[in-house]
Amino acid sequence: MVQSVSANRTPYNVRYRTSDGEVKTIRRVPPPKLHDMMPDDMVTISQKRSDNWDSGEEVKVVGVNSRQPNTLWVEKSDGRRTFLSYSDVKAQSKGESDVQFAEEIRERKKDPIGSDYLLWP
Repeated sequence: MVQSVSANRTPYNVRYRTSDGEVKTIRRVPPPKLHDMMPDDMVTISQKRSDNWDSGEEVKVVGVNSRQPNTLWVEKSDGRRTFLSYSDVKAQSKGESDVQFAEEIRERKKDPIGSDYLLWP
């Protein structure tokens, strides 16, 4: 079952205390999602992270945080989990469902007015 990941970039507020004890509030906007990977996708690690997370290993994407959409939460077959950047993994083609997902992404990025192929005189 393919789960959806919110690509919502709604700003949110973060409150923190300075070393003086003063409470500050800042506004943050999540970065745009730069990949097509979803939870339950199988990916291959392309860059070695440590001795336990070697390149070439196949792992499963467990989650994608909506506030940090380019960081993937991945799990090995033995149950170990870690966070990896989307640039450190390669997605594997899943066949027909992968094609449908790619079409869905293209459709969402398409101009609703239909001026994608506007030709100027």
